[in-house]
Amino acid sequence: MIELPVIHFDCTRFHGDRPCAPNKEHGVFCPGCPYYEKDPALGDFPAIPAGIPMESIQSDGLKKIIIVKLDAVGDVLRTTSILPSLKHKFPESSITWITRSRSYEVLKDNDMISEIYFVSDELEHVYEATYDIAINLDSGADSCEVMSRIKANLAYGYTLVNTRPFPINAMANEWYLMGVDDNSKKRNQKTYHEIIHEICGLKYEGVEPYIYLAADKRARAAEIKSASGLDKFSSMILVNLGGGNRWQYKKWTAEGYTELVMILSRRMPGTAIAIIAGDEDMEFYQLIESALKEYAAQTGTGNIVYFGCNNSMEDFICIVSLATEVFTSDSLCFHIATALGKYTVGIVGPTSFTELDVFGSGKIFRSDKVDCLCCYLNKCSREITCMNTLKAEDIAEALILPGN
Repeated sequence: MIELPVIHFDCTRFHGDRPCAPNKEHGVFCPGCPYYEKDPALGDFPAIPAGIPMESIQSDGLKKIIIVKLDAVGDVLRTTSILPSLKHKFPESSITWITRSRSYEVLKDNDMISEIYFVSDELEHVYEATYDIAINLDSGADSCEVMSRIKANLAYGYTLVNTRPFPINAMANEWYLMGVDDNSKKRNQKTYHEIIHEICGLKYEGVEPYIYLAADKRARAAEIKSASGLDKFSSMILVNLGGGNRWQYKKWTAEGYTELVMILSRRMPGTAIAIIAGDEDMEFYQLIESALKEYAAQTGTGNIVYFGCNNSMEDFICIVSLATEVFTSDSLCFHIATALGKYTVGIVGPTSFTELDVFGSGKIFRSDKVDCLCCYLNKCSREITCMNTLKAEDIAEALILPGN
């Protein structure tokens, strides 16, 4: 039995799945924290078992595995990188996945998943069953509540103890610390895929996340290609403008995106340069779209394509599948692109650079002009920022590949 570095699980300010206010505002962490206030309603917290690495388990007869991964869609998708490892170790197993309905399209048709349930479903039959292995890789309260109701012979990740998210095994400690302490996050040098394998005690061999494009998706992609006029171009570079409501500062500047599309459209006239975003970024998208349409009218440019920001999840995946290359911030689009094996150029600022992986096909840019990367702040008052110091010319060079 080992214990985590001193963490005040019983503090009134402690959340368990994100840093507390004193950590965000003052950089302090639990040891010696002057803001610590014990919650009298909470009991004692146990020591954390070391756990049994999956690599040391005999696979014979192990048949039922359940994974809990609810949020967010991009994280659900990148968690699929663990499936080949589980199937390799436990070839006779069937895998059940519990998630939210909005993540269905990224798991749909994956032949390594036997059953998909939504957390909104009636799950009593799941809670009444006994699984050989249960895995919850998310320390969010909702995920931990689901995990706490699952019966399993072996469990990995996180559950609820005294109503607080809590590591089930010592192998989950490191990821847990990164969730509650920003400085631990900044020190991390591992990819997300390495980390989730470590939580389970599985060997990681660089396996990528994966989206399976079944016949219906391939047919829909062909429809979109024809309707958008992509047939007349030799290839397509997709520029994702979105970053989502929670992390507005994941996005580049409107000027940066606009300049990049202009550079690419001039230098690659036979390639479609397409823009897209999510519905939460509609105003931002429309601002850039307006500037680009004015530019196209003035210059006679005819290779800029506008996919809008009201696409269904299925259509979004299909559009990414049509691209030869993708440029995006750290967002759902990044994870879709890498899962589809696309050459992916990403930009990262307030979130973790090291957690991301382009699997040898692409490049990730981050600013070398600021000292505040990986701040995990959703607002910024700096004049010189991690995003406004990135140069369109540098990113364009990464996207203009030999032969294009």
